[in-house]
Amino acid sequence: MEAIQQQMVEAKKNERANTLKEVKRLCEDFGFTASTIKGALAKERGEK
Repeated sequence: MEAIQQQMVEAKKNERANTLKEVKRLCEDFGFTASTIKGALAKERGEK
């Protein structure tokens, strides 16, 4: 049971890492910067 839980934790870490890599790649492709994205995310959080 513990081995399965460990595999699930590793899979979640890998999924997050892969998602972050994809976001970084898309940012490079479209010319976004980290500050541009942070600003957009901050606006969305403030409106909720």
